[in-house]
Amino acid sequence: MNKFFDYLEEDLSVKAIRELLGYIRRCAAAFAGDVPVEGRLGRCSFCASNCGEGFVRVHWVQVGRQRICVDAVV
Repeated sequence: MNKFFDYLEEDLSVKAIRELLGYIRRCAAAFAGDVPVEGRLGRCSFCASNCGEGFVRVHWVQVGRQRICVDAVV
C-alpha cells in the first residue's frame, strides 16, 4: 500500500489518493477473477484487477496526461 501512495503523492493529495483507492477497490471487486478493469474517477484513470481475498492489484494510474506504472497490491 505504501508503494501506491509513494507513486501518487507528488500528483495528488492524500485525501484524493484515499478516495481513488476506495473507488478502485470497489470497481475491481465487482468483477470476479483477475480480469483487468479500466476505470476513471475525475481526472484519474486506472487499470486494476481483483486478486481475491480482498486484495486488488493496481497496474497503472493516469493523472492528467501522466501515466504512472504502479503495479501494487492493495
